Amino acid sequence: MRQVLVYTFLFLATTIFSQDKGRGSKPSEINISTEGTKRALVIGVSDYQEEALKLNYADNDAALFKNYLSEVEGLKDDNIKLLINEDAVALNIVQELKNLFNASQKDDILYLYFAGHGDVVDDFGQKEGFLLASDANAHQEYYSGGVLTLNLLNTVINNLSTKGVKVYLILDACRSGFVFEDGTQKNMGTIQAMFENSSKFLSCGSNELSYESNDLKHGYFTYYLVKGLAGNADSNADQSIIFREIDDYLYDNVNTAVSKKHNKTQTPIVRTKNDRAVLKNVKPNDNLIAFETLSKSIENTKKLAARGITETDLKDKTAGAIIKKFKDAIERKSYYGKSSSAYEIYKASINDVSIPDAVTNKMKSTLLKILSSEAQALINLYIDGTKTLPYSREFSKQSKHLEICLELMGEDGFLKDRIKASQLLLEAYAIVRTNNYSKFPRAKRQLQQAIKLEPRAAYIHNALGEVYNELKVYDSAFYHYNKAKRLIASWEKPITSISDNFMDQYQFEDAKNTLNQALGEKGVNANLKLGEINEKQGKLAVAESYYKKVLETDKNNMKALQGLSNIQKAKGNTKASLEWYNKAVKTDSINSVFGYGLLNYIKDNQIPEDKAELLLLNAIDYEPENSVVYCEYADFLRFKKSKLSQLRLADSLYRKAIGLDPYNAKAYAGRGWLLSTMRKPLDAKTSFEAAIKANSNSPEPYYYYANYAKDQLNDTGKSQALYLKTLEKNPYFIPAYEALISLYNSENQQDKSIALLNKAIARNNDIPDFYHLLGQTYFETKDFNNAIKAFEKAVSIDATFIKGNKSLGFSQIETNQTEKAASNLISASQSSADSNTTNEIIAYLHTKARDKSKFGTPEDVTKLYKLAYNIENNGNTALVYANHLYLINNPVEALKVALPNISKTNSKSLNADLLRVLTKASIDLNNSENVDYYYNYLTKIDKTTDYLLASVYLKFKGNFSEGEAMRRKVDQTLFRSNKLKELYSTNTITKYILN
Repeated sequence: MRQVLVYTFLFLATTIFSQDKGRGSKPSEINISTEGTKRALVIGVSDYQEEALKLNYADNDAALFKNYLSEVEGLKDDNIKLLINEDAVALNIVQELKNLFNASQKDDILYLYFAGHGDVVDDFGQKEGFLLASDANAHQEYYSGGVLTLNLLNTVINNLSTKGVKVYLILDACRSGFVFEDGTQKNMGTIQAMFENSSKFLSCGSNELSYESNDLKHGYFTYYLVKGLAGNADSNADQSIIFREIDDYLYDNVNTAVSKKHNKTQTPIVRTKNDRAVLKNVKPNDNLIAFETLSKSIENTKKLAARGITETDLKDKTAGAIIKKFKDAIERKSYYGKSSSAYEIYKASINDVSIPDAVTNKMKSTLLKILSSEAQALINLYIDGTKTLPYSREFSKQSKHLEICLELMGEDGFLKDRIKASQLLLEAYAIVRTNNYSKFPRAKRQLQQAIKLEPRAAYIHNALGEVYNELKVYDSAFYHYNKAKRLIASWEKPITSISDNFMDQYQFEDAKNTLNQALGEKGVNANLKLGEINEKQGKLAVAESYYKKVLETDKNNMKALQGLSNIQKAKGNTKASLEWYNKAVKTDSINSVFGYGLLNYIKDNQIPEDKAELLLLNAIDYEPENSVVYCEYADFLRFKKSKLSQLRLADSLYRKAIGLDPYNAKAYAGRGWLLSTMRKPLDAKTSFEAAIKANSNSPEPYYYYANYAKDQLNDTGKSQALYLKTLEKNPYFIPAYEALISLYNSENQQDKSIALLNKAIARNNDIPDFYHLLGQTYFETKDFNNAIKAFEKAVSIDATFIKGNKSLGFSQIETNQTEKAASNLISASQSSADSNTTNEIIAYLHTKARDKSKFGTPEDVTKLYKLAYNIENNGNTALVYANHLYLINNPVEALKVALPNISKTNSKSLNADLLRVLTKASIDLNNSENVDYYYNYLTKIDKTTDYLLASVYLKFKGNFSEGEAMRRKVDQTLFRSNKLKELYSTNTITKYILN
């Protein structure tokens, strides 16, 4: 850690302290020296920003110790700085350390108390210890901020000792329940080896943990420390406590309580240069004050500490108005940038003699807390790696926050280099999040500068690796990812970054092996990444299982929710896809919509063109350097607009997208299609070729060019070659298989399809899409038995592969396995979010039923119509099924089907057709009352006379002369054609038409 001040970092060897006599032996008295001013910095953190770090009673302990200092030791409140929970951010802690150092003089006494988490990491063989501030991250990346290093604390104490200041260091930094238990145990050993120039009070020994009591609402160590210092440790009642006495008192009480309650060992340690020296004199009532007064006021002490600027400050006659302006600015979140902002008010107050130093210090502390904690929270979010990061503007904002923090800290700030490194990281990552590749060289320089300031900061190495990876400099990316991994072996993110490195080179198995060997399946990061890899390979069920594992521990993880939505869509289960997508939107609406794709969102939600265009323009305003949003707006114009001016605008948008991201293959392809539309075929060709040149190792540009060659140029030879090139780059690229198989089959080259798919299956036999495409190929050759085998294999790999269910059902219909087909087709229909799949199935079943009515049995036909009706029970399917039942002389069932489907929601014509069936079926049943009702109802809603039905009705009613008159108005050729049998049952034809 570099410091602008003249402090020299020391890492001292363990000092052996003399303890000649056993515990409890009577020492010779040694009087304490002359005392100067007593000051204290008291820190207690229970409510860490990171959920995994939260404690129960560390803040209570700090408040209790502060109360002890005030009420028993007599420290003035102005000389005690209490930082608890959210106020105890790293910058506030080091700022107060600096203030204490500057204020301390010879013979002063300084209490440094910390209750919270501590940790030690092995930094290439050298142990580095940390006290974790409230803004620390939970992944041991402590060089990113949110911590106080033991080296820095040791340096401050050494320099205070040089000034003649007596330092009491009280540390409870090894709380049980810490996520890195080994590190917190090492921490105490590291602390014992340091801080020689202070009297140390440590909560436990090496390889031990410090425990909290739900009954006491405190840690055992602080509880008994305060009781002991208040007088209970005066074992010989001589009204003085020597160091050995407090050591014995803590050992006897803490060890006993922890052993009894937790069956663990906790051995508090007291170390000083002379353990027989008098620590303090005891007043007779001190022990009563401590726990009848101090304990009761803990909550009040915590509230007062959290208040910051108080009502008393606001009522100050000279400073109150300025303080109120500052407080109002904070509440408005106007931190800097305007004359009325909190920072400008603070700067003006520094030189205003009417404003007390204590108030300006509160202003500074408030700004440091807010600005640094917000920035650190974003850095911690990046380090976590499981959540979707905000867009670039948030990184720019937090970078500015740290810039202001640096100004507040001044040139002699203890953490200047670390804060500057974090500020550079945030500034660089603002560029990374835009995908504006023209600025990536600047981001690279900023990160390289940051690494020079903090060479052991793994998070900066990881970010620099990401920049190299985006620039496709994979070797350099791999180096920095590996560096980050070696710096913090427990941190998942660099490992998932290495898997990204392999994945971007389409080395999927290497990516999975990296994750499995380093992480297994234990973490959110690992499961997210394994889900993503398997999804890209088409192993959808496996990917789904990983995403669901993520949700078991993080139910609102947007990445997992979005992944599950994508998987269900790929399976053909659009209904489930929409459900997962809606959950993702509820969690994070902006990132969900962007991740889904703006054009997909517009299409699926049927957004009108004017509103769709506004949405796209707003997206550009929101992310003005994001290549994707320009490309999507250009696609929209290309698809929806035809005016030359609009097409020219689309062209400029594509060029903008390519300028921002020269690797955006979709933008090159979109521009190629556009130029072709504008009758510039040579320029179109150039655009597709430019995409390949920029992305020669990626499958997408070859795939897009193949589509263009097939659909626009009608060059099947070229398109086949390009599809094969796509698969050479990525043998898991399912869209290319689908397009190539479709092309082969349309050219009656099914043998090529089968050979290609069998080769893919031999390499990967657990991808359902391969079997599905194979089944489709067999289906087209009418080899339905082999088609069924292939589809069944696809469904056996993934029982929720809905595309397979539909295709299998169709094949089973072709082989008269209607009962087996039913479950598959019903499943496919029920999984559709819209009517498209259902309509396709119904149309198919009706077509097959009509075919079988000519060549099959009536029973087979009935099964198909009935299945269609069961899949989609509405007026249209009811009409077809009821009419069929009527024609095969089953009027009773025809009535049962048709009657319930008369509905106000139907069109008039549909209701009229249903009433015709009801009338005809009732005639066959000789039910005169029903015939009258249905026929009269029909004539009310359909004024067009059906002469043949009118003739049948009149004859049924016994009016043969009028019936014959109506019959003569019918085209007489009908009575000599088979068409008549498609309209009326044999019973009606015999009795009322041909009779």
